Amino acid sequence: MQNHEESHFRFSLLLREIENLRYKEGVSTIALALIQLDGMEEINERFGYLGGDKVLKEFAVRLAGVVGHHGLTFEISGTSFALLLENPLHEGDAVSGAEKIATVAADPVRIGTGKASIHARMGISLLPDPAATPEELLRQCEIALSQARRRGETYRVFTPSLMDGLSPGNSRGARSWFDVDEAIQQGEFELHYQPRINLRSGRLTGGEALIRWQSPRAGTIPPSYFMPEVASTESARAMLGFVLNSALGTAQEWIARMPEFTLAVNLAPINVFDPELQQVVEQELEHWEFPADHLFLEISEEVFEQDEEAAIVALTKLRDRGVRIALDDFGTGHFRLASLKSLPIDQIKIDKSLVMPIPSNETDRRIVGALIQLAHAVDVEVVGEGVEDDDIMQALLAIGCEAGEGYHFSRPAPAEVFTQEWITRFERKTG
Repeated sequence: MQNHEESHFRFSLLLREIENLRYKEGVSTIALALIQLDGMEEINERFGYLGGDKVLKEFAVRLAGVVGHHGLTFEISGTSFALLLENPLHEGDAVSGAEKIATVAADPVRIGTGKASIHARMGISLLPDPAATPEELLRQCEIALSQARRRGETYRVFTPSLMDGLSPGNSRGARSWFDVDEAIQQGEFELHYQPRINLRSGRLTGGEALIRWQSPRAGTIPPSYFMPEVASTESARAMLGFVLNSALGTAQEWIARMPEFTLAVNLAPINVFDPELQQVVEQELEHWEFPADHLFLEISEEVFEQDEEAAIVALTKLRDRGVRIALDDFGTGHFRLASLKSLPIDQIKIDKSLVMPIPSNETDRRIVGALIQLAHAVDVEVVGEGVEDDDIMQALLAIGCEAGEGYHFSRPAPAEVFTQEWITRFERKTG
């Protein structure tokens, strides 16, 4: 039986393995599942510790069989295991793995003339989103596992809402993080930029501004923790103002060095329906004397599902000012393709869940190719998200996609790093 120190040592090894894996070439996403086996006490009482050992060894073999060559398994303690998966396309891949693990765990193990069964409960999360570090990933899985056990569920995927109520004595719980105005005043937010690349020429064409929160209380907080909360309150206007002010001020300099550069900034649905949206955008454009046609405002399909008519009115006003509109994560909602020709949209960004399988899946390749052809037919630009390796990039090129974003080119980087690695490299030299 392992003691606490041995378990702590194994957690340290697990964290080290996660750290190594996140920098492994070709790995952009990691899923972790913490697995707790229920029923071992009863098995030990009925069949003895040798019988219990047989069940655990059989489970370890079955677990390795589920993972195959796509991940790693660890024994944390006598009844606790961990599973690491490389490059799951989305959390659904991790959930699928969890369901398989639950099935093999429940399959009885024969011990002499009897049979023994166990039940696996799991907590799941992903890195780099929602977890930003290996420690956060492990903590999130612990929280999700605790919730699964409390609710009698087989597995639970971590979401920021699970943080609510984790701070006894604080009625706001996890919401104590969400004082946006104070965080802006204290300089806790910063922007990172992800490059957008012309797939044919390899040149930089623009960048997307992505928010990060460096909280003095909680460390680095990924957007998935705080943006859903911000996006449902009036704080969304203050956040948008901060992002536009910071991003336009930075990108103005880049455009002076690279006149073709365009900047993308995300709008939450609540921003789109904010009656002061036009004023907020106009104020920052004028303040920085920023060319409106160099700004893309990215929206989700959700805005049209909420109120298509109101969304069209708001977005048309922005386009009349010269701002361009991009439809982000295209293909993940219930967007009607026939609407593409009539909506105020200049660009679609095809979601990575559709893009990443295309090198090896002919059906996915045809679907993405059809979307690209449809967009081009109505003069809408196309960007492929999730370009994680050269195979994906080449597959996109082959079906007519002109631009891409993804870790194959770069992870999001602070402005000074983006300037050094991208602007300086591609700026137009004079003289």
